[in-house]
Amino acid sequence: MAYQIVTNPKIMSYIKKSRYYRVNLGLANTVNDPKGGDRVFNDRDKFQYFYNNQYKTTIYGQGNVSDMMFYVDHYIKDDVMAVYLNNDEFIFELDEKLIKEKGPDYYLGHILKELDAQHEERAKKVEEKKAEPVKEANPDKVMVNPGAVTYEDLQAYLKKKREERYSVESFPKQE
Repeated sequence: MAYQIVTNPKIMSYIKKSRYYRVNLGLANTVNDPKGGDRVFNDRDKFQYFYNNQYKTTIYGQGNVSDMMFYVDHYIKDDVMAVYLNNDEFIFELDEKLIKEKGPDYYLGHILKELDAQHEERAKKVEEKKAEPVKEANPDKVMVNPGAVTYEDLQAYLKKKREERYSVESFPKQE
């Protein structure tokens, strides 16, 4: 599994002290547009492209530890790390005390354990939501009680109207 971690320069300075950290500056953020010659955002690094479109800011590749790629966003002012797993975002607060006591390698392992627990919790919530019984839509509710109409009721009402409009009985008989 590939992890992308976006943080500020302060936290990045702690991570760079890991003995497993390797500098990897990634791809250039912009390239020349072959059509017009202007500079356009480079879409070859899928995560950088996703992040730029999502937050309208540029991140800079710094390096990696195994399959964790680290990026710096200079507009992050809080001491947080945003960890992305399949474009799902998980936010972690910096624990300077833990880094100073145990080191950056232990801290990264701790973050991965927390990430795994939160990811499983989200997956369980999604499964529970899928298992919830679906309410029956009532198309007549639009006319009877319009203040209590749900989106499903409105969809059922529109479907019923379409069926009535295009039913065989609605067309005139030809003799």
